[in-house]
Amino acid sequence: MASRDKNGKIRGKIDNIVYRGYKDKQIMQIAPKRVKQTLSSKLSALEFGLAARQAKFIRSVFHNVYEECDGNMVRRLTATVAACIRTAETEIGERDLHDADLSQLKGFSFNEDAPFEKLVAVSPRLDVAGNGAIRFQLGPFVPGDDIVYPPNFYRPNGTFGIFVVAFNFREGNVQIVDYAGFDVGESDHSPTEIDWQCNKLLLEGDIVLVVLCLRYFSSNWLGQRTQTTNKDFYPSIILDAFHVSPEMAALGAADLLQPPPEVDFSSYGDTRGRIQQKIARLTTKPTKK
Repeated sequence: MASRDKNGKIRGKIDNIVYRGYKDKQIMQIAPKRVKQTLSSKLSALEFGLAARQAKFIRSVFHNVYEECDGNMVRRLTATVAACIRTAETEIGERDLHDADLSQLKGFSFNEDAPFEKLVAVSPRLDVAGNGAIRFQLGPFVPGDDIVYPPNFYRPNGTFGIFVVAFNFREGNVQIVDYAGFDVGESDHSPTEIDWQCNKLLLEGDIVLVVLCLRYFSSNWLGQRTQTTNKDFYPSIILDAFHVSPEMAALGAADLLQPPPEVDFSSYGDTRGRIQQKIARLTTKPTKK
């Protein structure tokens, strides 16, 4: 049913024509015909919804890490998570990121407007040992020569931040495993390098993401720091993504007797249960004779 609004524009549907107003224009569109989806199409759509949810949780946890992102980041991350899930050998409805090959997440950039390789002349190196120890290395490099700083930024310096976070979508929690920051300055022309190791306790079955970011600051004569507002200087990437194997959990030379506090997933909504229930209803629905 269509009606006329206070501006004289028709809004609503007449037969297969949808009327709406946009600014001073009257818009008419043909309503699409109803398309009957196959069971395979419905299952694929539900699994993509699962990927979108799990990608959203990743973004929510790292939102204050990457801070700025390019306009396609949400779509790109969801597509990457979906591609990972599809590598699992189990059927739709029985699989998620915990069954997947995570290699496609490695090197994912949250902000393609600020690529690391254009801002930092040396490449980071990350190694994960059989006992779960994580070693991050950068350099040797000269901070004043090998790093690009924001233009017209008074007395600039930067901070490399590395974050190790463990996800368990099935249990519904996030564990902030470890973090370290390393300061550099444009005025520093002495060779330096970063060599950092994480030996924190990892839990079997978790998915660990290691994220590296670089933030730029300006210091005034009082020592106060102001962060740049230039979006092209907010690089953040996923250095590695891996499953915690039973061997890592058992052999880990952990320097903690207890794992760090966990972050409850409940504030982000259901991670996978409702979508799995919908898939189960579809796959167990009796077929028509």
